[in-house]
Amino acid sequence: MQVGRRRREDRLSKLSDATLWRILAFLPAKEAGRASALSSRWRNVYAGVDAVTLEEPESPIPDYEDYGSWSYGRPVDPNPKPTFASTVTAALLARHLVPTAPAPPLRALRVALDHYRREDASTVDHWVSYALKHAAPDPVGLELDLRLRRVPVCTRPYSLYCTSSSRKRSRSTDADEEEEVSSQLRRMSGSDDDESSCWPQYTVPQMLFSSAALRSLSLGPCKLSPPDTISLPSLEALLLVRVTDCERNVQRLVYACPRLADLTLEACGTVTALYLHGNRRLRKLALRCCHSLVVAEVNDKLHTLEYRGAVPDTSLLALRRGGRWKPTSCMIDICGKEVSSEKELAKLGKFLQLVASTKHLHLRSARLGCGVEHDALARSLPAFRRLLHLELTGRLPHGDGDGDAAVAAVSRILVHAPNLEVLSLSLDTDPSKEGLHARKSWHDCKEGEFVRAHQLRYNKYEVLAATPAPAVIIPCLRKRVREINFVHYHGGRAQRTLAKFLLCNAPLLKTLYCGFVRGESSIQDMLRDEIQGWAMNRPENCIFD
Repeated sequence: MQVGRRRREDRLSKLSDATLWRILAFLPAKEAGRASALSSRWRNVYAGVDAVTLEEPESPIPDYEDYGSWSYGRPVDPNPKPTFASTVTAALLARHLVPTAPAPPLRALRVALDHYRREDASTVDHWVSYALKHAAPDPVGLELDLRLRRVPVCTRPYSLYCTSSSRKRSRSTDADEEEEVSSQLRRMSGSDDDESSCWPQYTVPQMLFSSAALRSLSLGPCKLSPPDTISLPSLEALLLVRVTDCERNVQRLVYACPRLADLTLEACGTVTALYLHGNRRLRKLALRCCHSLVVAEVNDKLHTLEYRGAVPDTSLLALRRGGRWKPTSCMIDICGKEVSSEKELAKLGKFLQLVASTKHLHLRSARLGCGVEHDALARSLPAFRRLLHLELTGRLPHGDGDGDAAVAAVSRILVHAPNLEVLSLSLDTDPSKEGLHARKSWHDCKEGEFVRAHQLRYNKYEVLAATPAPAVIIPCLRKRVREINFVHYHGGRAQRTLAKFLLCNAPLLKTLYCGFVRGESSIQDMLRDEIQGWAMNRPENCIFD
């Protein structure tokens, strides 16, 4: 009987209110609100939550066959759901359910809208006003995250050039398809001149720029229009997405944050120059698809850099007074088409020389390896003597030949990283989600487009190329590498060749991770057995997912 009572005991409800508030603060507001229906003990628990997080569900791609012809459209719902804006307002008011106890200070307000509408302006202003009025005092402060429209980061989709072994369509057809997806992404993001006027724009209220409690701010797409005097003495993290203000307003906002440590600019097309030498506390800088940016003047204390865009020039990063910069973490993401010209490859190699002292390097491009297999980039590739963790992200399609180019690219990078310990390969083979969401209906998507690139395969009769004996011994692979990770492994010939080469030359491997794409469990078992057979010794931690 005592055992039965112990099983029926509700130990979670016996926790203190402060502990329950802290637990619910990590859940989305809808999930936290549903906890009030568990029992009378939980009825007013939500009123003590100090963080409100809500994300509007993504609009489905319409299928007009389900609703008849175009003239009739979708039938009217007699019981429509409340709008997302009213849901956010209700979540904020629910913090005042207990009249005898005041609502706790607000630590975070995170709201993500699918589409901002012009009539939502006053409602969003009320959210901002409420958050600033009930903001938690120092040292906690307030985190305000307002994403007002779900738009793609960039209008340049990743694309590969056809190879002789994988050419199934003509180059003109591929170019037409890529241009179609790119134009759809531009229309979706409102970046076309003839389409930008159809997207309503939210203007940030001026009271936001004089908050002493604001610690983290994420805004966009919006218009800042800051006042003449900006005072954000406690702001430490700033994220701006598709702000349409002039460069001067963005620069004024950044300069008015003396404690700024984390700055992210995303698709800010009006910014051509960024001067950050006055922000002495800045430690992390992310520049994502700011294609008009020419120069960013940073201080030598910056230790984390994230860049996404076209192949950058060496003049993009400038240090004042000839200081020396030693970053610890760096991500370089080359969006758009695969880099193949000698001029672009040489320029990429010179930019990599600026981050040669990093300890963690993440390279992403349309094809795995960023074109390191080409001599134009290999000649200017620096020596990463301090590099401990290398991440490579890109595509290796099923029909990408024998994988010799991938092996050559990875080998050349490893030769230049003698102290590498962790190697992670993210085999990004899925179709562009941004491109699929830009379609107007399911009829715009080709048959099998959603599953073809992520189809798990295994051909046991396929003869892989013999493991090449590298002309130059790779010291890190033989003596230093302790961990290898494969993400989105689908069993294509090029991927299997690369995996075989790495595992057959890593005798000190202790950790091996392989995450498969969706597919039959029997195929996963065969690929798992094959990978385990390639390993020179049985790794202590061998994980297959």
